[in-house]
Amino acid sequence: MKTNVIILLLLAPMLVLAQIKGKNSKDPYTSENGTTFKKGDKITLAKASKDNNFAYVYSFKSSFSVGNIIKTAKNVNDVANLNVKSTQGIKNAINTTKSVAGNDLLKTSISNLQNKVVSQKYIDDNALATDFSGKTYTIISFKVFTDDETGKQIVHAIAKGKGGKIAILIDAAQENGEI
Repeated sequence: MKTNVIILLLLAPMLVLAQIKGKNSKDPYTSENGTTFKKGDKITLAKASKDNNFAYVYSFKSSFSVGNIIKTAKNVNDVANLNVKSTQGIKNAINTTKSVAGNDLLKTSISNLQNKVVSQKYIDDNALATDFSGKTYTIISFKVFTDDETGKQIVHAIAKGKGGKIAILIDAAQENGEI
């Protein structure tokens, strides 16, 4: 059992790779157009900038969830018990985590920076539908990522409302009329 826990603790950080990168912050953020956002502010979603989905607003899902930890623990247990048939499961889990965290670079500069913070696959899988237009969310925190190459900050507002928890790439969403 002790060995399983140690192996689980070694593999658990791989699950974190699929999350939105950046440091958690509760400090106010001033966007490029001068609007200041702070914890507790309400944000109403406007219209989606893509055909059927928002491009810069998506469901916030933590891959470091109890369900993913249980799946990883099961795979670790199968490997520890030398259940050779199940080693494919841990290989698949690792490959899935890598693909979710991977970079499918987009064409625009804001998308390139966005892609350093969150993978395109995550965005595609979790983009909010146009049905969410007009819904209001309350900011609970920010995720701040600073690009090493440019020094530019990418800030996601993590907000909660009736539609669940969402992440909003503030500057791009403002620029494209999504908030």
